[in-house]
Amino acid sequence: MSSSYVIQWKSKVNGRAGRGTKQFERKEAEQLVEELNREYPDILHEIVKAMPQAVQREQEQEQPEPESVVSEETREHVVVE
Repeated sequence: MSSSYVIQWKSKVNGRAGRGTKQFERKEAEQLVEELNREYPDILHEIVKAMPQAVQREQEQEQPEPESVVSEETREHVVVE
């Protein structure tokens, strides 16, 4: 069996999300997700099928970069998506 799963996560507190890069076999990924969800209840961990790198790069290139602007009211940088 090949290592073809990665772990993605999303914070239940602030909505931040990410996806790991280390690949696991399904059973190992499921065990790790269970452990992570027990230890970090404010973060939802899930396993997802790993995408081939070429497909992942293509999808990343298709997503527009968020704009960064300066708010006139607060004079802070704000990310606009």
